[in-house]
Amino acid sequence: MNTMIIARRFTIIMLSAAVFAITFSMAVEHGGRSGAQSHFGASFTCLQSTSAYCTTVQ
Repeated sequence: MNTMIIARRFTIIMLSAAVFAITFSMAVEHGGRSGAQSHFGASFTCLQSTSAYCTTVQ
């Protein structure tokens, strides 16, 4: 009986940890996006984000 209770609690804790990890990962990925394009260590800001090609300002 005690192992069933421990297994159930472990399952609930692991599921809530997985949901937290996925949510935190999505928040970090969304917050990390910016208008800057990085190419070979140089940082450029894209003026036309809707076009297929990026016009940059150095």
